[in-house]
Amino acid sequence: MKFRHLFIPHTETHQKAHLISWHGLVIYILLFILLQVGFSIFGYTNPGVLGVDSNIDQKSVIEFTNEERQKMGLAPLSENLSLDKAAQAKAANMFSENYWAHFAPSGKTPWDFIQGSGYRFSYAGENLAKNFYTSDDVVKAWMNSPSHKENIMNPKYKEIGIAVVDGVLNGQKTTLVVQMFGTSTVLAQAPSVNINGQNIAVPENHQVSPEVSHLVASAQTQKISPSVVNPYAVYKTVGIAVLSLVGFLLIVDFMVLKRRGIYRFSSHHFASLSFLTAGTVSIIGMNPGAVL
Repeated sequence: MKFRHLFIPHTETHQKAHLISWHGLVIYILLFILLQVGFSIFGYTNPGVLGVDSNIDQKSVIEFTNEERQKMGLAPLSENLSLDKAAQAKAANMFSENYWAHFAPSGKTPWDFIQGSGYRFSYAGENLAKNFYTSDDVVKAWMNSPSHKENIMNPKYKEIGIAVVDGVLNGQKTTLVVQMFGTSTVLAQAPSVNINGQNIAVPENHQVSPEVSHLVASAQTQKISPSVVNPYAVYKTVGIAVLSLVGFLLIVDFMVLKRRGIYRFSSHHFASLSFLTAGTVSIIGMNPGAVL
């Protein structure tokens, strides 16, 4: 194989350049798989080096949330310090137990943190988000999810609590945003909590464990150093480079064959164009953020 045949069709057989052949496309896919595996291993062996640095502000999240409610004619939510503490404790617990879910592996529930803060409620709800870059991005993502939007737009809620906490989750620096909703009452009758669009009744005579009460009382924001490498930025940079190369070589392939008086559109071209299209859509839609 001559070096030039990596980039231009074969002189005699007019076979496609090797970098846009089936073999080339397989190599590109393997490259991204190796990147993902490599980042996962590196993240666990060097916690906090990889990750996303966010610029999310607690007050801004509340403001954007209330803006969305007011668009629908709903009253704005008032910030409640007890719900703030509950959200802070929930975020701290996710980092300490290394999980990303509404319910902790140890059995802790959303209402454990809410009641552990001293907040007595008839209605409550919880939205979670991680690894968004701005406060606006977080609220938009929640609004684009029917179950999270249902929480934000629930007219029964009167108060809100927000925590924005940095830490290390699954080996990577992560920014967690916890959004707690509630309607306080002196004697809550059959309180319920909305989780992922489902109203879950709090068990009668539910007792909050001393451990949760301690978590709520002691939860505080820790100073986490900025991450050194953003893996999502690396994926995007490598992806753009590969797609640009494939696109450029497809143009070269067409121009060289046209000069040779050969016109063709084979299954190989279709595979390359499909790869280019799918890759472009994936790169454009790539976002490290997730909601739960």
